[in-house]
Amino acid sequence: MCTRRLVVLATVTSFCLLSLGACSSSRTGTNFCRVLQKELPAIAMSMTTPSEVSAMVSRYQKLLDVAPLAIEDDLKILTNLLEKSAKVDASDPESVQEIADLAYAVNKSALAVSAWTKDTCAVDISLGVNIDPPRVAPPTTVAPTTTAPLDTTTTSVIQAPEVSTTTP
Repeated sequence: MCTRRLVVLATVTSFCLLSLGACSSSRTGTNFCRVLQKELPAIAMSMTTPSEVSAMVSRYQKLLDVAPLAIEDDLKILTNLLEKSAKVDASDPESVQEIADLAYAVNKSALAVSAWTKDTCAVDISLGVNIDPPRVAPPTTVAPTTTAPLDTTTTSVIQAPEVSTTTP
């Protein structure tokens, strides 16, 4: 009876762990960088046709699906700009101006995503190329001095006691 309960318990536990593992989020920096590598260098291609814009939206959507929380909101803003750009009517000046205004408005998000991908993935997303990871040594901390500095304005001379050389 006890072994049967243990088998059932082990089976249920295994099933739960496998289910949770399958549903776990892959929104890690490592996974994001892996997906980004697959999308390079196409991620930095210039877009001149509606189909190229749609392809870029698809690339950014793939990145957004795995984006870590650190850049998710900023990447959503950039993806939104691309989605709206895909739908712009180039013959309508107001539509074009709306996209231009939006492009200026998302600059802060673009800079944040760019900095994060450089620091985390060693990729310049604006150029679509790998870069060397930063090799900056961490700042060193110098312990504060605990002794008083020497005073060089006065000198002290310690004299030895005089010894008498006369005999009594």
